[in-house]
Order: sequence, then C-alpha cells, then structure tokens
Amino acid sequence: MIIVISPLSIISNEINHVNEMFENGMDLFHFRKYGLQDETVLEYLNKVNPIDRMKIVLHSHKHLSHELGINRLHFNTEDRISLQPDLVAVGQQLSTSTHSIDEFNALNQTWTYAFLSPTFKSISKPGYGKLKTVLKDIKFRNNQEMKLIGLGGINYQNMDQVLQNGADGIALMGSIWNQNKPAAYIKACKQKERIWNEIENEQS
Repeated sequence: MIIVISPLSIISNEINHVNEMFENGMDLFHFRKYGLQDETVLEYLNKVNPIDRMKIVLHSHKHLSHELGINRLHFNTEDRISLQPDLVAVGQQLSTSTHSIDEFNALNQTWTYAFLSPTFKSISKPGYGKLKTVLKDIKFRNNQEMKLIGLGGINYQNMDQVLQNGADGIALMGSIWNQNKPAAYIKACKQKERIWNEIENEQS
C-alpha cells in the first residue's frame, strides 16, 4: 500500500497531481489542510475523479465527510485519545497515527491501519526523527489486527527498507511533493512495491 499525504497548503496544480497519482496507482490520499474554509475544501475534493472519491481520507474537515461521500477518517494521537465512539458513523473506516511500536501494539480493532513514525529523518518536518527513528522497532510488532504504515522520510530509494522490516505499506509526503512529476514518482514506487511483493511471495 502506498499512501500520499497532502501538503498543508494548496500548491500549484495540486488537484491535477492528485488525479494523476490515482491513475498511476496511489492507493489512498490523506487530505490534511486544517486552515481551509469549507467552501474551498468542497471545491477541491469535488474535483477528484468520482471513481477515486472513496480513496480519500480526511484528517481535517471531517464534518464534511457525509456531504462528500467519504467514509475514511484519520485521527492523530490526541484526537484518538479523546474520540467518542458514538460520534463515528457505522461503516466509516478509521486510521490513526502512532510514534512508538508500543503505542501501535496497544491499538484495538477500531482502527484499520496506523502510521508509525518517524521511520527516517523527516523531509517535511525539519528536526523530526533527528534523534530517534522507529524503523528497527517494527520487528517488535505484535499487533496483527491492523496494517502498519511507515511514515517519515520515506522515498523511492529507501522504501524497500521499510517493507523489509515488516511494514504493510508506506506513506509519502515530503518526497512526493518535492517532485516535478508526482504521478511518475508514484508509478515508479508502485513498480518497486510490486517487485518486492513478487519476491516475498516466491520466498514464502
């Protein structure tokens, strides 16, 4: 699984990049833009190809999920701790963020998958992951009820290290938005993931 997280502010030609990345194999797109007005968010997300609308995950503007026909919501650590189960509609798929393998292992079946970060020194958050990363801790995973998605400093060159250590997928942010052609970058990452999975299947 390859997930892309949006930049915090809208960048040039962003929605076209999003649609092109879906066409080239992006599995999920995490929409994370806390400062936008509702009208701007609706205009943005209504430009996503309808066939891919169910692959969008809302970090922000969760109150628009029904209007947009989106059933995937993401909660950071603080929001997860304060989450009231009765506020989540039946059928919604929930994901969350964790920052240690112990935190990941403690999650219950409410969550479909969780980010574990930082796997490497962050590209988009200067200083994050400079002192400690969680890549080698993935092997201590004992929670098999949900998928573990590596996040933080991941790019085409090092993504195989994350998969080798036992992650079910990767999330890209800084590395993808630094590209002139994000869709081509996603396509290359998906090809690398496909080769990795074929090797794993042959060895199992």
